[in-house]
Amino acid sequence: MTSRPFLADGRYREYRPCELLRPYILCYWTMEDEVAPDRSGSEANAPVLVIPDTCADIIIRINHTRQEISGYLCGIQDQPFLSVPRISGDEVSCFAVRFYFWSAGLFLNLNYRDTSNATIGLEELGRDWRMLFEPFFCLNRIEDRIALVEEFLLRKLVSMEWKPDLYNSVHRILASSGRISVKEICEYSCVSQRQMERLFLKEVGLPIKRIAGMVRYQNVWREMVSSKEFNIQDAVYRYGYTDQAHLLKEFRRFHGTAPEEARRIAWQNR
Repeated sequence: MTSRPFLADGRYREYRPCELLRPYILCYWTMEDEVAPDRSGSEANAPVLVIPDTCADIIIRINHTRQEISGYLCGIQDQPFLSVPRISGDEVSCFAVRFYFWSAGLFLNLNYRDTSNATIGLEELGRDWRMLFEPFFCLNRIEDRIALVEEFLLRKLVSMEWKPDLYNSVHRILASSGRISVKEICEYSCVSQRQMERLFLKEVGLPIKRIAGMVRYQNVWREMVSSKEFNIQDAVYRYGYTDQAHLLKEFRRFHGTAPEEARRIAWQNR
């Protein structure tokens, strides 16, 4: 979940992928007119809080004024930041594919160690990715753009290389809501910690412990923002924090704000 999970207006929209791609793609999203270079859209001229959402996005900017297409991969991040919109006066729109952290490596031939907390230009993703978005000038309907992208992704899905050690470990992290130690993850997958750490850094971009911590934080954030009355002591017990201070420290570390301010930002777009 982003810092503004309820955002949906005439400028920013999210679209679900087809059923076959739902285990790998969280959503497609679009932003009309001038936009900020981030994953969650932006209000004009206003900085946007971007939080670790455990996803990686390929973001395409279509400059209709200059008839140009540019894009980049926004890798998984483990720290919050404020993104400031780029104002050029041109008519610009965005189309993006938001991958779950465990799936981006299936579709992109990259060493993800170099992508965390960074952006990678579209030209570095390979010729097939560069050519994929060229027809966007001719495709004005979002349904047609999504259909083109999904046909491309489904072809890659057929030929992708599966890594059972990685996916077994990811399953264990998700099933435990991130409340699990690195030792338990490795024992579950019957892989040494050293080997598993190398695998996560290459295929995800962050260490196992960091990924588990982000998954736990995201579960707390989901509960915090969706519950009418969030009980922090219950969350401390449910998600295995040492005490309330530990939970609050970890939340601020990933979110950049206290829970009250985080909820206020989220509910502005309810």
